[in-house]
Amino acid sequence: MILVPNRRQLSSGSKYFLILCLVVLIAGCSRRIVATKPDVVKVPPVSRKAEDPPPLKKDVYNSIGLLLPFELNTINLKTAGLKEIGKADLAVDFYQGFKLALDSLSSAGHNYKLQVLDTQDQEARIVNLARAASVKENDLIVGPVFPDAISTFSEFFEKNASKLIVSPLAASMPAQFKNPNLITVNNTVDQHGWKIADFINRNYKPEAVNIVLVNTKKWDDEKFSAPVRKFLRELSKDKFKVIERPNAIGLQTYLSNSKNNLVILASSERTFLIPIIDKLHQLLVEKYKIELFGHPNWIKATFLDGFKMQALKTKFSSSYFVDYKESNVRYFVARYRNEYGFEPSEFSFKGFDVGYFLGGLLKKYGKDYASHLTTETYNGLHNDFRFSKDPTTGYTNTELMMLIYRALELQPIK
Repeated sequence: MILVPNRRQLSSGSKYFLILCLVVLIAGCSRRIVATKPDVVKVPPVSRKAEDPPPLKKDVYNSIGLLLPFELNTINLKTAGLKEIGKADLAVDFYQGFKLALDSLSSAGHNYKLQVLDTQDQEARIVNLARAASVKENDLIVGPVFPDAISTFSEFFEKNASKLIVSPLAASMPAQFKNPNLITVNNTVDQHGWKIADFINRNYKPEAVNIVLVNTKKWDDEKFSAPVRKFLRELSKDKFKVIERPNAIGLQTYLSNSKNNLVILASSERTFLIPIIDKLHQLLVEKYKIELFGHPNWIKATFLDGFKMQALKTKFSSSYFVDYKESNVRYFVARYRNEYGFEPSEFSFKGFDVGYFLGGLLKKYGKDYASHLTTETYNGLHNDFRFSKDPTTGYTNTELMMLIYRALELQPIK
């Protein structure tokens, strides 16, 4: 099973009240984040490479623009049910995690001005936001979140090397945005392909393994398979040979009786995976040596059988994993429940980590934070951050992890 608990169901009243509060908040455009309680979230601070500069004066603050698709323009609060209100879930959860991060940082003595804006997931609205002077005045802009919105915003936003735009959730290739001032937080599929290839190259000998890649050639499957093939070849200097099959028909004939079979399944479709995994598990019982490698989307595949996954020593890369046994995570969850009344989602964790890391850089370096983005690292609740810079595509997070099934649950490979 996967270590992600089900979210507690919200009552329509709770969600209604929350959306109403957001309407009031966004109508006001901005607000100052002030200290809340002294019980700051116990997350490791941004790592330090040099002595901190003198602290900012109390009347000095950094401004952040948060552009999220609340789509409040489509919600009639008098008649809306949970389905309509649910449109705002992603934006609400990310905002709450982000704000909790800034609350934590401001509790330690720093001021922020947070401008929360609804992109409405509409092109015209995004163009207007990109051109708005009030948006341009921010030291940092987080969002929009969807690829098309990022492209539109980047096209119409005045390029300024000292002000960066954050793509907090999209896993799109940074090259498609053509923005040297873009910070891409989520890992791309190419990075996942490299991670799998690098893991195999470092942990197995070419002469001791038989690699079989099952790739249906569908767009999503080939998008993942291509970098796996490419990087396996480059990293091993063509020492690893890959047998590629479009499906599982006759798969047994391509397995070795004497070598360790590394089977890579490029799909994340349930109807395709279940029979193949059942077959591989049966072959394992028949004394074949098999280790299974999967698609990064398996992190959300709740239909996978933990017993069979563990027997096959299943591994895959991921840019998102929350260990609820960790004290920092437990503390965050407890505070989130206390603050908002329900469970944090994936987007709550991501909002917090993005807010804490970048807010921490603003706190430490002020308006000069951009020049330190590649020298600072961060150990987050859902993933670590270490950024590299490309002069044409901007800043990309290079950290992601390998997960394996142990004790019938997913655990990171240290």
